[in-house]
Amino acid sequence: MEAFNATKKEDPFMQMKISSHDPLLQGMKRSKCSGCNSSRMYFCYTCYKYVEGVDPTQIPLVKLPVKIDIVKHPRELDGKSTAVHAKMISPEHVQIYTYPAIPDYSAEADDVILLYPSDVAQTLSHFTTDDTSKETSDNMEKDAACHKIPSFKKVVLIDSTWNQVHGIKTDERLQGLRHVVLDTKKTNYWRSQSHCPETYLATIEAIHLFVQQYHESFIGTYNGEYDNLLYFFKFFYGMVHQNKHKKEESKKQKNSNPSK
Repeated sequence: MEAFNATKKEDPFMQMKISSHDPLLQGMKRSKCSGCNSSRMYFCYTCYKYVEGVDPTQIPLVKLPVKIDIVKHPRELDGKSTAVHAKMISPEHVQIYTYPAIPDYSAEADDVILLYPSDVAQTLSHFTTDDTSKETSDNMEKDAACHKIPSFKKVVLIDSTWNQVHGIKTDERLQGLRHVVLDTKKTNYWRSQSHCPETYLATIEAIHLFVQQYHESFIGTYNGEYDNLLYFFKFFYGMVHQNKHKKEESKKQKNSNPSK
């Protein structure tokens, strides 16, 4: 199977710095996971291991500027969740917990924020501290973001459908956390939720957008440093649209050549 060659109109990742998918094209067959012995393609979404045929050294790794915890609803299917993409690409900075087995974040509320668009949620620009202990170097980038220090060390995301999120959000272990909301954009996820607007992002899209806006708020001009978070998302997006295109072409051929 060849990589999906999208037109500019079809490819929302055109301006992003995402690595080649050639390493994945070499391993497009199901193999057993060395951890749980289950049959998987590309990686095991339970053990977070790459399967035989995929060389991990050829898959990009991304160092994130902040720790990220993902709380996954127990009914959220592992094989369909994009949360695992973040764990595979940023294993040292991302942790995934399946509810209700989660840490007590209320005990560290000063250092943790929850990514959730509640009525009291604020944008990242509000999560700064007045800490002036760090002197500004003359060689430091002359970007206003460099003078801001985030007032948190970790962000928590809930991986679930919109209808499932309430039961997790109201858990006492998540109480007391400040809520952050993103300047959002239209999703490119192929599994849309019914009755939800197009700005409801897949988990990996939300993570990518969060760290991008974090970089712009606290580090400086964003230059694609975390675009490879969407490495698998772009790959599967291409496969879905390629299969859709093939079905449409097949349907056109049948309609243009009706049987006599």
